[in-house]
Amino acid sequence: MSTIKVGVIGVGQMGTYHAQIYQKLPQVELVALCEFNDTRREQLKTEFPGVALYKDYKDLLADNSIEAVSIVLPDNLHREAVELAVKANKHILLEKPLAKELEDGKALYEITKDYDKVFSTGFLLRFDPRFAMIKERLDSGELGDIIHCYVRRNSPIIGPRRYIGASDLSMHVMIHDIDYLNWWIGCQPVKVFAKNRSVLLKENGMNDVIYAIVTYENGTVACMEACWTLPENSPTIIDDKVELVGTKGVAYVDSCDYGVRFVSEKGIEYPDSRHWYYVNGEVCGDLAEEVMAFVNNVASNTKSIITPKQSYDALRVVDAIERSIKEGKEVEL
Repeated sequence: MSTIKVGVIGVGQMGTYHAQIYQKLPQVELVALCEFNDTRREQLKTEFPGVALYKDYKDLLADNSIEAVSIVLPDNLHREAVELAVKANKHILLEKPLAKELEDGKALYEITKDYDKVFSTGFLLRFDPRFAMIKERLDSGELGDIIHCYVRRNSPIIGPRRYIGASDLSMHVMIHDIDYLNWWIGCQPVKVFAKNRSVLLKENGMNDVIYAIVTYENGTVACMEACWTLPENSPTIIDDKVELVGTKGVAYVDSCDYGVRFVSEKGIEYPDSRHWYYVNGEVCGDLAEEVMAFVNNVASNTKSIITPKQSYDALRVVDAIERSIKEGKEVEL
């Protein structure tokens, strides 16, 4: 079996995970990395010996031997990179969101909706067994019709400090919940009412917290909470919960403690055991499943379970949340 030659564009925290996962897959050859930061690019020589390094992703995309790329750039830099990757005829795994602005997201949707290569947006929770189990039980009818959902996604302030100017709470954090709610509910969101508050991140022009109520075509109501200004010493990287009430049953997800806890001189810690943890020195979890699904799509010439339309719909809800906050009233999509 021939190997798939892959490159990673943007090698910060998430891009490094992508590269490490590609390296462990037998059907993949990681051949190139692109990193604009000179210091980080020097570090990559040691971390990924023998892999070609680029500063400009245009040069990486010009290499015809590279069949597939992960694009792991800041949210506001997605559009040009995807457009050029499509022109270069690459299979594309784009870290969510589709784009920062709705106009850019619509442009990317238009060029990828009929794209003959694999295009997937990295909505991590589609590959989380907890969320997949809820989808399966909804599809089987076990939970009946959804009456309402409450979801939350809170995290320490360390995160947003990395995204100043590139993203904000609704499009970088809350969009995870928007995507799986759209997936579960299975019809179009039609109205949004949102409220925000900005205190600790006010000087950066970013939101501390957002509450949003989304109404769907079938009458389902979803209430979302997102905050990324928990203290730096919070014991968990993400405190997320789900309560879904259906006409025949209820589903809960409570992932705060991740099933493992440590108490030491450093304090109390609930380390990640879901998304990108290491087992025997290799990245595992939802992210590894996401990357492996992308590779399998490329190898088998199949489409991703996450469609361009779904990625665009999630961004449409984000846009409605931001409009509702600005206008102080419920808005229509």
